[in-house]
Amino acid sequence: MNVFLQLIKITGASVEPTIEEKKRSKAFGAVMGVIIGLFIFLPVAFFVGFMVYALTSGLSALGGESNSAAAGLKLMLHIVTLFSVVFGFNVVMSVFYFSKDLDYLLPLPISPMKIVGAKLASTMISENVMECILVISALVGFMVGYGVTPAGIFAAVIAIFTFPVLPICYCAIVCMIVMYFSKFFKNKERVSKITAFSSVVILIALVFALNLSNGFSPDVFVEQLMHNDIKLLSVLDIIFVNVPLMSNAMAGSFISLLLYIIVNAVAVGIVMLLASQLYLKTVVSINGGDGASKYKEANFDKAIKESSHIETYFKKEIKILFRTPAYMTNCVGINLIWPIFIYLFIVLQNRSDFLSGFIYKLQEGQSEAILYVTVLVFGVSVILTSLNCLASSAITREGRHFEIMKYLPVDIMTQINSKALVSIVISGSGLIVYIITTFVILKISAYFCMFCVFLSILSVIYSTYLGIYIDTINPKLIWDDEVNALRGNYHVFYNMAIEILLTAIVCVVALGLNKLDFLPVFFIQNLILIASGVMAFEFYLLCKNKGVKNIEKIEM
Repeated sequence: MNVFLQLIKITGASVEPTIEEKKRSKAFGAVMGVIIGLFIFLPVAFFVGFMVYALTSGLSALGGESNSAAAGLKLMLHIVTLFSVVFGFNVVMSVFYFSKDLDYLLPLPISPMKIVGAKLASTMISENVMECILVISALVGFMVGYGVTPAGIFAAVIAIFTFPVLPICYCAIVCMIVMYFSKFFKNKERVSKITAFSSVVILIALVFALNLSNGFSPDVFVEQLMHNDIKLLSVLDIIFVNVPLMSNAMAGSFISLLLYIIVNAVAVGIVMLLASQLYLKTVVSINGGDGASKYKEANFDKAIKESSHIETYFKKEIKILFRTPAYMTNCVGINLIWPIFIYLFIVLQNRSDFLSGFIYKLQEGQSEAILYVTVLVFGVSVILTSLNCLASSAITREGRHFEIMKYLPVDIMTQINSKALVSIVISGSGLIVYIITTFVILKISAYFCMFCVFLSILSVIYSTYLGIYIDTINPKLIWDDEVNALRGNYHVFYNMAIEILLTAIVCVVALGLNKLDFLPVFFIQNLILIASGVMAFEFYLLCKNKGVKNIEKIEM
C-alpha cells in the first residue's frame, strides 16, 4: 500500500507546482484564489445549482415520483460525464503512455497493475478537482428542491469522491485496447491529433443528436424529461449507468446506491485486469513524436530567410502551437468549437422563434437591444480569448527553454509582443468570422457589425496582454508533457477571474448608465469601446514595465 501511495504521488507530481514555483508570489496566489472563488466558482456553482433546483422543483410539482424529480439532476450529471469523457481521452493517453515518469517506473520491480492503478487514481483525483464544483452544486440544488434526507447526504458524499470513476475507466479501457491492437497509434502526435479530432466529432454528434428538426420548446422539453422520453438521454443512461443510479440514490434508493458502488468497482477491476495483460505490451516501443523535419544539406541554405525579429518569433510561436498536438487542441482547436454553438443557436431560433422579438428590435435599431448586444460582444470576446489560454500560457509554454528568452539577441518586450500577436491573430480572427456570420444571417446592420468587430478586437488585445502579464508573475516552467503544462497552469483561471471582474464592472456600469434617460445609447456604446481600449493600453504598459522585470527575475 505504501508503494502504491508513493506511485500516486509521483504520477501526480507533474501537474503540481514545483518548490521554486510555490516560493514565488505566495501572496499573488492567495489573492488569486479568492478572486477565482468569488468570480468563477461561485457563479458557476450558483448557475448549476439553480438549474437543477428549478428542474427538480418543477418536476416534483408535475410528476411527484422520485425518479421524475431526479431527472433534472440526471441531466446535469450526464453533461458533467460527457465533458469528462471528451477531455479525458487526451489526459489518460498522456498520463498512461507519454509521461516521463515511465522512464523510471518501468525498469523497477513494480507490477503493471500498480503502475496503472496509481496513474488511474492520480487522473481521477485531478479530474475530480475540476468536476467537484459542478457535482457538489448539482447535488445541493437537487437536495434543496427535493428535500434533504440522511440517505441523500450519504449518497452525495459518495458521489463527490467517486463520480469521475466510470468515465475515466472507460477512457483507460479504450486507450489500452486501441494501443494494443494498432501500431499506428504508438506515436504521441498521431494519438493526440486523433483524440482531438474525436472530441470535436463527439461534440458535433451530440448537437445533431438533439433532434432539433422538431423544434425546441421549454414546456415540451420538461415534459419529455419527466417521462424519460429524450432519446439521447436514454442512450446515455445505458452507456453511463452510474448517472441514473446516483440520481435514484439521491432520491432515496439504497439499492441504486449499492449498484452504483458495484458498477464503479467492476469498472476499476476491468481496468486492472486489462493492465495486467496489456499494459506492458502497449507501453513499450512508443516514441515521442514524428521527429523534426529533416532538410537535405543542399536545401538547408534555401530554408534560411532573413526576417524581422517580431516576424521570426511570431512564426516560431505559430509553428510550435500547430505542431504540438496538446497546444493545437487546447489553444487553437478550442476556437473551432464555438461555431457548433452558433449553429445550435441559429437552428433553435429558426425552429421556435424564441428570440424573434429581440432580433426584430435589433434589426430595427432599437437602442436597448443594441446596447445588450454590445455588452454581449464585449463580454464574450474577453471570455473566449481567456478560455483558449494562448496568452495565459505564453511564458509557461517555454518550459525548460525559458532561459533562452533572456539570452536571445531580441529584447524581451519584442518576444512578448510576438506572443501577444499570436493570441490576437488566432482569437481575433475567429471572433471576427463568428460576429460577421451571425450578423449576416440575422440581417443586422453592417455599421453595427463593424462596430462590434472593432470592439471585439480591442477586447481581445486587452485580454491577451492581461493574460501574458499574469503568466510572467509565476509561470509553470517545470513540466514533462505539454498537456501537463496546460493542466498544471492555473493562470488561465487567474486570468479569467480578473477579466470577469473587470468586464462585469464595465458592463454593469454601462447598463446602469442606460437607466439615465438623458444619456443616448451611442454615448454608452462608445464608453465601452473607450474602456476596452484603455484597458488594452494599460495592460500593454504593464507587460512592458513590470512583465519584463518579472521575466528577468525568474531563475530556473
